[in-house]
Amino acid sequence: MKKITLQTMIPRWKALTMLVTAIAATPGCGGGESASTATDSPPASSTTQALPPSSQDKVTLTPEQAAPRNAYSAGEGKTSSSGYDGSGSDPYHDEPPVNVYNRPANYDPYALLGESSRGGWAVWDFCYGKPDEAVLPQDPRSMIQPGISYGKAVHFNAHWKNCHVDPEAVQEVGNAETCGELRERFEWGGRLLTGGSEGVGALFAGTDPYTLEGAMGISTLTAGQYRRLWKSWGRYIAQPNNYDQRVAERYGSPISDTRNPYPLAGEDPNKTDGGSGQLPLMFTQMRLKDGSWSGRIGITCHACHSGNVEHEGMGNTLGSGSPLADLDLFLRDALPQGYLASVATLANLSHGRGTNNASDVNLAFFFPDEGFYSARDFVGLLNSGSTASMDTPAWWNLGHRPVKFADGMFPADAPRIDQVFYTPIFGLFGSVLGPLSEAGQDYMRKAGPPINAWIETLKAPKYPAQINTALAEQGAILFHELDMWGPDRSNPVDRPQGNGSCASCHGAYSPRYVNDPNFLADPALEGVASYIVPQRIIGTDAVRWETNNESMQRAGTVNFFGYPPTKGTENDCGPQNQERLRGDRELGYLAPPLYGAWATAPYLHNGAIPDMWSLLKPEDRPTIWRRVSAPKMKNPWYNNGNVVMGFDTNFERAYDKNKMGWKYDEIQCEWRTWWNPAVTPGYTCDPNDERNTPLAQEILGVLFDNLILVWNIWAPPTITNAQVEDRKIYNTILYSQGNEGHEFNSVLTDQERLAIMEYLKTL
Repeated sequence: MKKITLQTMIPRWKALTMLVTAIAATPGCGGGESASTATDSPPASSTTQALPPSSQDKVTLTPEQAAPRNAYSAGEGKTSSSGYDGSGSDPYHDEPPVNVYNRPANYDPYALLGESSRGGWAVWDFCYGKPDEAVLPQDPRSMIQPGISYGKAVHFNAHWKNCHVDPEAVQEVGNAETCGELRERFEWGGRLLTGGSEGVGALFAGTDPYTLEGAMGISTLTAGQYRRLWKSWGRYIAQPNNYDQRVAERYGSPISDTRNPYPLAGEDPNKTDGGSGQLPLMFTQMRLKDGSWSGRIGITCHACHSGNVEHEGMGNTLGSGSPLADLDLFLRDALPQGYLASVATLANLSHGRGTNNASDVNLAFFFPDEGFYSARDFVGLLNSGSTASMDTPAWWNLGHRPVKFADGMFPADAPRIDQVFYTPIFGLFGSVLGPLSEAGQDYMRKAGPPINAWIETLKAPKYPAQINTALAEQGAILFHELDMWGPDRSNPVDRPQGNGSCASCHGAYSPRYVNDPNFLADPALEGVASYIVPQRIIGTDAVRWETNNESMQRAGTVNFFGYPPTKGTENDCGPQNQERLRGDRELGYLAPPLYGAWATAPYLHNGAIPDMWSLLKPEDRPTIWRRVSAPKMKNPWYNNGNVVMGFDTNFERAYDKNKMGWKYDEIQCEWRTWWNPAVTPGYTCDPNDERNTPLAQEILGVLFDNLILVWNIWAPPTITNAQVEDRKIYNTILYSQGNEGHEFNSVLTDQERLAIMEYLKTL
């Protein structure tokens, strides 16, 4: 859906805005801000070879400051690693890694195709086969500083910030210095994010379901509530067989590959090693401080961040992002079973399966932590609207991103923002709740760095089907060299920085170009992508970055997640898109690295395009579509057919190898039911013109743009199974779900598209 600008709709919103402004227009509490700007202009010297930045001065830690760092060795009371001396097989890697610090003996720097690193983080891979005392090399992302890409084919305009120059000020341990220290963090992060492990974390509970700062586990379910979810499914008279698999299908989260237990009826979890049930990835049974099982079930990060590819030797794709989950359906089902946190279903986290609204940080920014924001910014927060539907980006690319999130709002070295949903809930309220807030924030300070360390090690799965090598080599050349703004292309879209190829925004991957100084200032920048492409060029649905407006960005500077002690310093780690930090850089979307792109369909930041083919060929994009569901499970005879299946993840059956995405059906704009939220002629679609936005949606768009939370609550409740099935429909006419953008791809030929896709399968 094309975003309706305020300038074109003034008569419809002016009165409301004036009223809110009149109420809140009091003198601001915040002081003035310096106008420090960051540009990507050429360096002062005549040379075009940009030098890496100098290392930050190291800060000596006092014993008090070192306490959090020492906690990693203790593992917060858990057994620590016995250490690795570099001999024998490396227990931290399944296979020898491949990147700038680990080149294979047969590495050819002039090859078009090489063995892909498949994402991850070069610094972690450096430690392969090295003893714990080995000193870590420079993080390649830290090279991304102003001027690094001047005159290069690959462009960068969003730069690295070191959020831990002063560990005492931010009260957070800085970057690891040795392989041993990094491994300790990795192990701790793995416990936090692995279901059923000692020290596992869960939504708004931290690692302990019985703390005051976590509201005594209000965000967790009892095992009994979990076992009774079937009572909300309709027409069952008893818990059906294959209950665990049915839960996984209904809520869109695959069963864990490793043991992730919960107690069945009559079982004591501490006499049955957690219980005989097996939870999907999105759930975990929490542990108590002594390691015993709690019987409380929490929600994990994998609900949004991990998916599944059913194929030989494959399974759960940790860190892929999840286009499968329906969290709102889970909340709806759990409410009648007494799950208090289900009241959040009133503020819908999503309007459909496979998307979420987890990036709505403007809500968190209402609560300052150090200082105050102005009344003007308070009004701006109220008027910020909602980021609405989004598709979670792949974690396995984080190690190649100097900034993170779809619009590049935070530095990659700001780990506490990645821990936000595991924060004991009262830690989200700034300094408002005093000691309770501080306890929750202290949890984030400790857990954020190990969470980041584990996330950054994840790798994309290898493409499991055969690849046409000759075609992929053609694609490698086109990906890195084809200027889509060349004189023979007549591209109507404004030209970006760089050489006009795919690589100019998404980074260089082929050895031939990685080692070419005309592309990158240093081969260590292989696969790094850090270009926030201006909206006038990228053209994708603008709701996300427009919601994160200037007032919201400024409010974030005094919020805990904005690292207030760094404000005004060279390494200011507050929201990066505020005017004083971005300077003359235009707003838009951050082009991601493309490791494992085959496994991250659907595409764009909102998941509006089902496959790579239609991303590269805009005229082929469906307007309303629904991904194919898995075959129905057998149901009891009295309830035949009344079973909700998730999307089909079987690679051979449901993946379109030619289009590089999951198979789907196009949906017509036809009347379905009174309560159908996805397809209603004249309201959510136009039966006479499938690409036209009905007036009702334009009016709603103005409300959603300018009043916080309105989008969240403006959705009919999901009651019937027909509605549950219709939540699988993706309607690109709806607010925030537009499939426009990347229109510059229209100048490609079909053969060029096929070659580029074949090359992407190799990454």
